[in-house]
Amino acid sequence: MQATIDKTSLHFVYVVDEEGMSRIFADFKQKLVLQHHATLIYFSPEDNFIFKRELEILQRRYSSQIILHQMGEKLIDGSTSIQELLEVVINSNTKDNLIFILSGDEELGHIASNWLWFLGIRKNQIQMY
Repeated sequence: MQATIDKTSLHFVYVVDEEGMSRIFADFKQKLVLQHHATLIYFSPEDNFIFKRELEILQRRYSSQIILHQMGEKLIDGSTSIQELLEVVINSNTKDNLIFILSGDEELGHIASNWLWFLGIRKNQIQMY
């Protein structure tokens, strides 16, 4: 008999840039519809970023399930801003299972995954898109 995971015990954390947002938006929205908890860390230099209106609507509709962080600065190798934000997300998590989904350019995936490993996240908890 296979154990099932309570869908409300899952917390999906998306770390994306504008390129990655186009790839994961439908998946992100579906997680909310399925009653999962979802955090979006979105790196975009623009205030009027892609899917901004849609994310505002989702945040109103699923306010108890969604956390959005938009960061305008460009990632620099060794940047502590992403580390600090990932630490906040990990430390404030109240769900049993954290799953990180990284989508964007190669630099973003490399930096984010290295910080996640440093912070104790296992490789099987990290998905690359």
